[in-house]
Amino acid sequence: MIMNPQFYKSLHNDKQQAASLLDRARTVWRRHLSKAVISGAVFLILFTSLFMMGTDASEPFPTPATQEERVIIVGSGDTLWGIAGQVRQPSDDIRYVIYLIKERNRLSSTNIKPGQTLIIPSI
Repeated sequence: MIMNPQFYKSLHNDKQQAASLLDRARTVWRRHLSKAVISGAVFLILFTSLFMMGTDASEPFPTPATQEERVIIVGSGDTLWGIAGQVRQPSDDIRYVIYLIKERNRLSSTNIKPGQTLIIPSI
């Protein structure tokens, strides 16, 4: 029986190609696995950090007014802009005064209602 050298080489090359494809598949799989592990770790760190952050939302009501602060009751037609304009010093920026009033009373917006009690911080 006569052996054909080309046939032998083609079988040998197929094994090398198969091994090469298998190595490439393993490399790609390892890359994807490492990306998944890193992404999972980043997600876990970010997700758990949300639980460790303190928020101001834990206190629904502001702390009582101190002696330096004033307490007012919102009347009909009053706006935060108007109240801030009455209590600010001439040199104060009215936008900053509104910000201070909102922060002190834990207001999420500038909407206020008649009868609402506001604490005016010392400015």
